[in-house]
Amino acid sequence: MLPDRFRTYIRDPWNIVDQMMYIVLLVAVVLRSTLKNEHEFVAARYVYAVNLVMFYLRILQLYYSHKHLGPKVVMVWRMVCITQSVMRTQRRGIC
Repeated sequence: MLPDRFRTYIRDPWNIVDQMMYIVLLVAVVLRSTLKNEHEFVAARYVYAVNLVMFYLRILQLYYSHKHLGPKVVMVWRMVCITQSVMRTQRRGIC
């Protein structure tokens, strides 16, 4: 029953990320405003951090289509993946 444009909008992965980012931000704001103990603020900070990562991914996706910045984003993404794999092996004690 939904129009085709709206259905396409809902199924686009980046629009889903945007909606999740808004929900996570709302959760973070609610946590920050309702929690009273400083130890409980750690949960709000983690939620803010997750929201920031989602925001950075969205901004990188916008840069991906830029003529000069696109290749650099691909290079940085590959470096992050390599760094993540190195950190995993060091945590296991293999290196």
